[in-house]
Amino acid sequence: MNKIFLVLFLSFSTFAITQNITEINSDLKLSDSLTYETEVRIYQGGGITNYSSLFRMFKDKSEKWTAEFYEHYAKVNGQAKLRIEKQTLTSEKNMEFIFQNLVRSNILDLPSLSEIRWKLVTRRNVEKVKKKYRGKEIEEYELMNKQIAILDGEGFKVQVKGWNRANEFEFSNPDGYLKHYPEIDELNYMCEILELIRTEFHIWKK
Repeated sequence: MNKIFLVLFLSFSTFAITQNITEINSDLKLSDSLTYETEVRIYQGGGITNYSSLFRMFKDKSEKWTAEFYEHYAKVNGQAKLRIEKQTLTSEKNMEFIFQNLVRSNILDLPSLSEIRWKLVTRRNVEKVKKKYRGKEIEEYELMNKQIAILDGEGFKVQVKGWNRANEFEFSNPDGYLKHYPEIDELNYMCEILELIRTEFHIWKK
């Protein structure tokens, strides 16, 4: 029998932006599918607020790059009206160079966090433990692994097209998990992607 200890941080609200993508796109007047042959969308949200944001960069048929940042404040009945703020971004470096670096960080191949959750475990020893079973004390061997689950914070949904390929994946709290599991490649690549966007476009600053 395996025994896994869950260490829970922050509150019990969970990242739910994936359920709201269609609603957000409708408010932003965007299609649910990517429009251009080369395009990146990164949706950010989480917690219990009505706020989410979207970073979007794309290359049109004339080979011109555009980067946009949307801030989305969803309608809350009786409390807040829908509000959207949009800005065109400029980058520190050429956007073709930025896209190539996103590819270098495996944006076209990364899986969702849910697919690598088995890696988010600190292996421990197999130990003999005593327990009660039908009124009797028995001994069993158990695997005393430790797992960390961060159930609040920010989450990201990534959609990308380029090089005649497409990919879509989701990560919740990649920066937080990386502190506990710095050896996991997928977390490192996701954090590289976010750090590149933060540095080049000055959004989502920590």
